[in-house]
Amino acid sequence: MYRFMDKEEIEIRQMDSLKMLHLYKLGGSDAIAAYYGDNQQINMCAMDKHYDLLMERVLTLYSQCEDKNSIIVDEAAKKLLEAANRRGENYTNFFNRVGRKYKELEGLEAPRFAADGAMRETMIPMLQYYIKELYNLWDVNVEFDKNTRGWHRNCVLKLKKGTDTLMLPVKMEFQENNSCTARVGNFLQDMSTIEFSVTYADNRQLIVFECPELALVGENRIDISGDGLKSVTTISVNGQTVYYMDDAVPMVEIGAEGATFKNLPKYADIDVANSKVYQLPWGGYVVCRVTKEADEATKRTDYDTIFIESHDTKVSVRHFSYGLVENLADGLKLRTDGANMRKLYYGDKHGELETLFIPVGYYSGWDYKEFLENKYFYESMEVSK
Repeated sequence: MYRFMDKEEIEIRQMDSLKMLHLYKLGGSDAIAAYYGDNQQINMCAMDKHYDLLMERVLTLYSQCEDKNSIIVDEAAKKLLEAANRRGENYTNFFNRVGRKYKELEGLEAPRFAADGAMRETMIPMLQYYIKELYNLWDVNVEFDKNTRGWHRNCVLKLKKGTDTLMLPVKMEFQENNSCTARVGNFLQDMSTIEFSVTYADNRQLIVFECPELALVGENRIDISGDGLKSVTTISVNGQTVYYMDDAVPMVEIGAEGATFKNLPKYADIDVANSKVYQLPWGGYVVCRVTKEADEATKRTDYDTIFIESHDTKVSVRHFSYGLVENLADGLKLRTDGANMRKLYYGDKHGELETLFIPVGYYSGWDYKEFLENKYFYESMEVSK
C-alpha cells in the first residue's frame, strides 16, 4: 500500500554497496554507522525511529554480498553479523527447535478458516476478570454466566447483580496479530462504554482500559524478565489515582494444574521441562524459557516467551522467540533469530490446528523469512497429539 515516507526511510531503502560498518555503544544504547555507495553514511542508535529498518537493510546487504572481505568491519562485529546471517544447512536455533517440521508441510498464503471467533472466545476470561474487578471498585458485586454466545468478533456477556440480569454487548477488533481492542457496552450504567486495548510482546503484556463517561483510565502492565513476572496496575478516576498495585505473578508447578494444560505442550511446541510457567489471575499462562551458551569471545542467550489463553476447548498460543548475541570484549549486543508464532485451536469439534508465523523485522533468521514468514500451516489434531 502506498504511503508517504520521510527522507530517512527513503535513504535507508535506497542503500546499496556497503563499504564499511561500525557497531558501537552510544549512551548505553546499541548503535551502527553504515558507509555505502559513493561516500554516503547513515548513523543511528537503537533509540532512533528507523534503527530497526536500518539494521534490516544492513543485514540484507551484508548477506547478499559475495565478497564480504570488501566490507570493512572489525573482527568482533563481523562475528556478530555472521551469527545473524548463517545460511545453508546451518539453520538458526528457533528453526531447529520449532520451525524445521513445518518445512515439510504445505504453507498457505491465506488462512482456511476465519479466526476471529476463536480469538474472541479465548479473550473472554480476561475481559470478565477486568470487568468484575472494576465493578468491585464501585462496590458492585457481579457474577458472570458461564455460557457466552457470540458471532465472529461480537458477543454478549451476561452477568448477575443481585436478582438483576445485566447484558453487556462486546465488539472486538484484531488490528494486528498480537493486539486486540474490545469495546464493552452498558458498563456500570446504560449507554456507558469501556474500551480495552490488549497488546502482547516478547517482554510484556499490556492491558489499557478507558471509560470516558466515568472519566476512568487505567492500565495493567505485566513485565517479563529473567527474574520473573511483575504486574503493575494503575487506575485513575477524574484525573486522580484511585488504585495502584505492584505484584509478582506467581510461578506454578505444571503437575498441579490439571490435565488440560499438561496435555497442551504435546502439540504446542512448548519445552515445558526447561521453562518456568506463570499463571495470570484470569487463568491464562505465561511460559518463559531462557538458555545460554558462550565461547571465549561471544555469549548467546535465547529467549522464548509464550502466552496461552483459553476458553472452553478453544486455545490461542502466542510464541515470541529471539536470540541475543553479545561481544564479551565490549558488551555490544545484536538481536538475531527472531520469531513470532501464533497457534489457534478451534475446539474439540475441529480437526486441525492452525499455525501462523508473523514477521518480526530485521532480526529474524534467513530460514524463518524463507520457509515460515507470513504462512499458515495446518496439522491434524489426532496426529499432533
